[in-house]
Amino acid sequence: MLDFVGERGAERDSWAMTRRAGSDFVIGYGGTVDIPTIDVISTERDVIGNLVGSYNDLVELMVLAADGKVEMLTQTYPLGAVNDAMDDLDAGRPRGRGILVP
Repeated sequence: MLDFVGERGAERDSWAMTRRAGSDFVIGYGGTVDIPTIDVISTERDVIGNLVGSYNDLVELMVLAADGKVEMLTQTYPLGAVNDAMDDLDAGRPRGRGILVP
């Protein structure tokens, strides 16, 4: 399982979707990984953290997106709307990534 955000419950959902002896790759930042030790050792699952992932991870993600197997969610804000972007972030919006552009 690849979790490219690591926040708002994605870190919990990605662990739940990881199979026995599988690996949960948390790529990004935010949120909290809170897994009872017994759940890790009894199912022999791994949690692997990475700030941005590898180039190959990005290529694979783009292929999945091109095939319609994942949805890329992005909200763009003009630089002058930084306060609106922060308000939306605090309120749980946008889903996905928010980007400020000049």
